Amino acid sequence: MGLQKRILNLALQIVNVLTFWIHTRSNRITFISLTQDHLTGDFLLLDEALKKEKKYDIHYNLIQFDQSLISKMSYFFNCLKQLVECKKSALIILNDNNYVISTHKPKTCQVLQVWHACGAIKKFGNEIQREYPIQNYDAVICNAPYWQEVYAKSFGVQPNQVYVTGMPRCDTLLQTKANAFFLNHPECKDKKIILYAPTFRGNIIHGFQVVSFDIKKLQDLFPECVIVYKFHPLLGNIHIDNTTAINANEEDLYTLMQASDCLISDYSSVILDYSLLHKPIIGYIPDIESYEDTIGLNITLEQYPGPVCRNEKDLIYALKHLDSYDYQKEQEFQHMCMTYTDGNNTNRCIQLIDTLMKRHPISE
Repeated sequence: MGLQKRILNLALQIVNVLTFWIHTRSNRITFISLTQDHLTGDFLLLDEALKKEKKYDIHYNLIQFDQSLISKMSYFFNCLKQLVECKKSALIILNDNNYVISTHKPKTCQVLQVWHACGAIKKFGNEIQREYPIQNYDAVICNAPYWQEVYAKSFGVQPNQVYVTGMPRCDTLLQTKANAFFLNHPECKDKKIILYAPTFRGNIIHGFQVVSFDIKKLQDLFPECVIVYKFHPLLGNIHIDNTTAINANEEDLYTLMQASDCLISDYSSVILDYSLLHKPIIGYIPDIESYEDTIGLNITLEQYPGPVCRNEKDLIYALKHLDSYDYQKEQEFQHMCMTYTDGNNTNRCIQLIDTLMKRHPISE
């Protein structure tokens, strides 16, 4: 354990002692995130649905962590605030892993993990090397039975604590329209749109990187197409120079999915969302061998929904042969990884939250 974590642990212990007088409020729910400073996606949909019920006192602790010194200092003090929020709340809702929960969770609160992805193509959590073990979750939601064992290992819970509700935001994907994209980019209206949305390499401690291909070369080979790129939020607003490709890092992902004709990605969970649209998915994974040896995957390459390209030559070939794309294989992938398409994921999540809030009623 490094010096920073030792200091943080000491500070958390001191705060825990000094706040002995705080009692849990039986109707209080707190959303906590380190990757978004405002409500979006699943958090936004759950918040709206919970407010309609008018049963709970809802609070928020939302920050967006990065590697800057100011952000690290903010994170330190925010951890202390998180502990206080945990002591006050009957339920904590997370969308990423949380150090305070895993190491200092009060016995009086429950924790629901609403993971920020629709699944986990790559291994994560307790399945990879970490600074601390992920633990202390009471419930986790997922999109399909396929993910129950994966999530149980990764989050340190039992399989029966992983509930197949579907992710709330998937309710909105099929209703999302592409109009906003074409209003912002009218030059794309008569073009084929290739969405490039890879995940990151690295981690929050040692920094993040992205593996990419020669976008300008692809643009020249396929002049009838426009490449639109959106990188993982943890990578920041990366801009690719010397190309006519469109930087869509600040644009809504689901709008981009609806506007696009095909997706190029890798181990990113966006391939799960995209499979609901029944459009071609191409995997560009030049580091597949090293990635399988170091991190590992939760699906086999044979299960990948579209062609897996190890180099630019393979990628060009795949793009040239989209007419023979295997949609049946993609549909099998979608059925395996994304059970519900009935638009009721949010309702199932709210029912789970109601059950958790009733499970251990705590008097104020």
